[in-house]
Amino acid sequence: MRGLKKATECPKSASKCLKSVTSPDELTQGIGTRECHEFRKKIFNRITPISYDTAHKYLKITRELDYVHANRFLNRIDKQIHIADLNITWDIKEIREFANKKSMECILDTVGLNDAQSVAWCKAKLLKYGITLPEKASDIENIASAKNEKFWFLKLKQLASQKFEQVRRSLDLINQSKSPYCSNDQLRQWEWEKEQSLEYMSKNWFCSASGELISMLDAYKSNVSNPAIRRAELMVRIKGTEEYSKLLGHIGYFYTITSPSKYHSHYKTGRPNPKYQNFNVKETNDYLCKQWQKTRAQFHRENIQVYGLRVVEPHHDGTPHWHLMLFMAPEHAHRVTEILKFYALEDDGAERGAEKNRFNAKEIIPEKGSAQDYIAKYVCKNIDGEYIDKDKYGNDAKTSAKRITAWASLFRIRQFQFIGGPSVSLWRELRKTKESKSSELEEIRKAADSSDWLTYLVLMGGHNIPKQDRPFAIEYKKQLKKHLEGLEASTLSEHAFNKKPCSIRSTTNNYPIEDKGWKLLSSPPEQINCSPAPRDGRAVDEASGGYRRAWGGAPPAGRSSNPVGLGLV
Repeated sequence: MRGLKKATECPKSASKCLKSVTSPDELTQGIGTRECHEFRKKIFNRITPISYDTAHKYLKITRELDYVHANRFLNRIDKQIHIADLNITWDIKEIREFANKKSMECILDTVGLNDAQSVAWCKAKLLKYGITLPEKASDIENIASAKNEKFWFLKLKQLASQKFEQVRRSLDLINQSKSPYCSNDQLRQWEWEKEQSLEYMSKNWFCSASGELISMLDAYKSNVSNPAIRRAELMVRIKGTEEYSKLLGHIGYFYTITSPSKYHSHYKTGRPNPKYQNFNVKETNDYLCKQWQKTRAQFHRENIQVYGLRVVEPHHDGTPHWHLMLFMAPEHAHRVTEILKFYALEDDGAERGAEKNRFNAKEIIPEKGSAQDYIAKYVCKNIDGEYIDKDKYGNDAKTSAKRITAWASLFRIRQFQFIGGPSVSLWRELRKTKESKSSELEEIRKAADSSDWLTYLVLMGGHNIPKQDRPFAIEYKKQLKKHLEGLEASTLSEHAFNKKPCSIRSTTNNYPIEDKGWKLLSSPPEQINCSPAPRDGRAVDEASGGYRRAWGGAPPAGRSSNPVGLGLV
């Protein structure tokens, strides 16, 4: 066939096709009947961002099987890129317009309906696009959410991005030979969003009620949003947990658990896995979570206690797998390994290579290295790639770290989770707390402030203690979510509120957390002695000398206290 001859001449990379062909139609020209040509043309026009990649896959299937199988594949792709009337290949602007349209439909179509009828209609509308509302949420907040454009946009954007990435897996675009961990398009999208976030943060400031000013970018760099600080905190917690295990005479094991073959889309060579059953990343991670729940339940039945850290990272084709660093009493080590292995191999455990590839257990022997040594490379390569040259596939570690972070961000994967330990939120809150006159609070505050996770863990009662039995805990106050403002709080569920720390509770006392009343400014404050200049299109008050008074703070000496033109509008 003429199309197959052209395909043979065409480079393997779809991006290079642009140099030799003008359209996917030309690339597949001559394959099948005239009806096939019209069929392909309509679909290629609907999937423009991936049309060349799809055409390449179409040609590959035609070579290996025939054009009938290729047509069926193309039809499946067409169905995958549509969720009802939503095309997941649309750009951000088009999805935003679509979200606005759907929110308006919810507003207009519920006019004259009572709450029960309105929420039933809105739920059906959302479910059409695979969006569900919390079961315990009240009718009034569900209706308010369905009528909110931002709610629709965030849900649709997440849904479209995840499904689009799954389509790219189907097109053989995510694997070691093409693009490891995530697609190149998704990496570019993540980098663009990160750049936008950094630019936004550089132009915004936090201002307290007392007039204290902090750049939003500086705030970002000083907390765990900063990869370097996140990595350092994880290593501090790992070190403290290992020191705690030595105090108790416990031993550690390092486990790796991988899902069955049917969850993996590609081999390392880039060749598709024939056993793959089109499971997406979330479904694979949910499977591993389910097996872990069974494992924990068995531990509970046998009164076995483990504690440590779980790391989730992707294989080259984006399929998640787990690493577990667990500590336990020596007499439980053999049984813990048995239980973990049983549930790791419970599904398709007899398949070829399962024993070797799907479960691995390694005892942490202090003479050969500490637990930190075992886990450090997994922490580093999943955050920023610092201190590592190459990943397990030979790729640059820093580039791989970006791809892994983009992957985790897209699929909402919790990369690191400590098991059986105390709250890290309390730890972070204590590090921000000033010295206390209370001896009980000061002791644990000092431990947190000096990054002594061992002492903090001991003072919090040790491992595997129920949250309500811990000696200290954070108490929160509820803040109504922005899109629900104006609704009666008593008619809403817990899903309608964000939680803000308000105090630290001990078994005997309650210690308030200082509320500085931080507000977000849309632009940085001018320097006191700078010349007047317009900012954000606002007029300048010449008398201000370019100075805009911070909330709660008095103007500098010699400046007018007249608030006109000085307010933080």
